[in-house]
Amino acid sequence: MTEATVVSPIGGTAGLLTASLLLGVLNRWSGHLAVTVDARVYLAALILTLVSALLFGLIPTRQVSQSSPLQAMKGGPVDSMPLRRFASRDLLLGAQITICMLLVTASLVAVRGMVRMLHIPLGFQPQGAMLADTDLRLVESGGDVSIEKKKAMIEAVRNIPGVAAAGTVNRVPFNGGLRGVPIFQPGTTEFTLNNSVLAPYVFTISPGYLEAAGTRLLGGRDFSWQDTTQTPYVAMVNETFARKMWGDTSAIGQRFIVRGNLTEVVGVVEDGKYHNMQESQQPVAYLSLSQNEQNQMIFVARSQRAQHEMAATLERTLTSLEPDARIKVQSWLDVLGGLNALFPARAATIALCVMGLLAAMLAVTGIFGMAAYNVSRRMKELGIRVALGARTKHVMSTAVGRPIALLVVGSSLGLLLGVLASRLLGQIVYQANPRDPMVMVGAVLTMALLGIAASAIPALRALAVDPSKLLREE
Repeated sequence: MTEATVVSPIGGTAGLLTASLLLGVLNRWSGHLAVTVDARVYLAALILTLVSALLFGLIPTRQVSQSSPLQAMKGGPVDSMPLRRFASRDLLLGAQITICMLLVTASLVAVRGMVRMLHIPLGFQPQGAMLADTDLRLVESGGDVSIEKKKAMIEAVRNIPGVAAAGTVNRVPFNGGLRGVPIFQPGTTEFTLNNSVLAPYVFTISPGYLEAAGTRLLGGRDFSWQDTTQTPYVAMVNETFARKMWGDTSAIGQRFIVRGNLTEVVGVVEDGKYHNMQESQQPVAYLSLSQNEQNQMIFVARSQRAQHEMAATLERTLTSLEPDARIKVQSWLDVLGGLNALFPARAATIALCVMGLLAAMLAVTGIFGMAAYNVSRRMKELGIRVALGARTKHVMSTAVGRPIALLVVGSSLGLLLGVLASRLLGQIVYQANPRDPMVMVGAVLTMALLGIAASAIPALRALAVDPSKLLREE
């Protein structure tokens, strides 16, 4: 009991210090969290530590109290448990291995999900693109900035040396976009939500935005400056919008009503991600800047120039045209990082990997402890077996057979629990698939390596038994 009550607080203190350090790293990394360890956490940790000390300290105490003093004086094992009988420590180790296998599987599922997320098509290419968030509401006291002035600003950005394409959008993906704008069929007279046929995201873009954003135009044409309020209203839609509205029929030339205007589809663009990485395919409509008033514009400039050079040049160019405009220039990748678009997936991956690593450490210590204890208890038996000519495989089976058997059973149960937890993992991991062959093979290999590493030293000790020396000592 003394040993248990000394070791447990040391481990609990080390755990709290490690948790505080990891939370500090997480706070600095995320930029939006302020997680601290308060008094309630310390109290809960203290209670758990003391309960662990008492619970697992009483179990061996009870076994010692039931041992035979006479057997102990004769030099026999003091443990009252027969060697081949199922013991509570077997159950504990099996549960430990099962949990370890479950967490290792979950961590591998999270890593695979993160890899898939990094490779899913976004519908735009943030690499090599700069964003200049420009607020023109203070420029013109009379209201909307003229379309000619907006066009001149876009042309000025496009003429910057090294700029391959330029355009504007009212909101970039993951940072808004007017969502839930009702769409009505042509001929609708009562514009109520009940009569709407779709409620997509709506972005207002200028000619050239698709090229600057790296969004593929799959059919039809891009907007042009000839699309004005004096010409028929036009729009571009993504694949999901076209499929939900018109099925397999071509969307080009189709019409719908949005914001009270009968609008014709002139182009179809690729699907993408607009709100978060986990969302299903969403319908999107793009409206023309030259046909819609918009004083909050984000300039998108695609260039191969260094980011700091391009940022300074872009800000200088826009400021020279509109000194009173509020302008904020960033790379698109930095904007995505600030929005923490990948933070939930990264946090889940890191958390599950850390728990998997800790579980692996506990499994190693558990297997090693049982194997070493088993060997120490059966040294005399092992010496007799070796003296009688037992083969190596028989000695190994006697020494570490039980821990290895528990490893196999516990790993199988843990793998099965991982498969059954697919729905739960799907809530925190993108496209979680515990049945992924790479995940299953990786988990099995990991547990096999852990078992080999944990039982290696006790097994070598058993193989190195010297019967004559052992019998003299006994």
